[in-house]
Amino acid sequence: MSIQTQKLIYHLTCIDNLASILDRGIQPRSALSGYVDIADGEIIESRQKLGLENYVPFHFFGGNPFDGRVQKDHPEKEFVLITVRREHASAQNWQIIPRHPLADEDIKLMDYAEGFSTIDWAKMNERNYSDDHSKSVCMAECLSPDVVLPERFFSCYVANSSNQKTVLESLNAAGYDKHVNINEGMFVKR
Repeated sequence: MSIQTQKLIYHLTCIDNLASILDRGIQPRSALSGYVDIADGEIIESRQKLGLENYVPFHFFGGNPFDGRVQKDHPEKEFVLITVRREHASAQNWQIIPRHPLADEDIKLMDYAEGFSTIDWAKMNERNYSDDHSKSVCMAECLSPDVVLPERFFSCYVANSSNQKTVLESLNAAGYDKHVNINEGMFVKR
């Protein structure tokens, strides 16, 4: 199935952050405190220069190069992919960057419709991470300017049944009834 026609966007986080997320929502980096940081320091600094720390980033598919890098850099951590429906992002006119935000100096935020139509979906569907353009397009972002509350979450993905149990317990304790899917292919094999 083409990534373009799928229905969800994905936010990867450490499972250790889930209780806080269920309490306060997924917050922009500029508003975060007391969380397990999984991002690369140099990339954070570059994103700040573009003002991207004020947005909550989502990707258009799970298991993209960002997700893989973070998991390889933190093999001791367990992860969860939180999904939101693309129709919500579209209705709220979230912003889109059609390739990796640090791909070049000319990156600009686009309204949802313009950004969505600008993405090179053929290259994204290739998922050819040895091709710089394909890899960059695979890291296109959909950016929420606001905290993304748990009520907006559609479902979660995890790598195994142990993580599924942990996430379901956290969701239930916070009063949320969300489906938690096991999909090993979205996560780095250990």
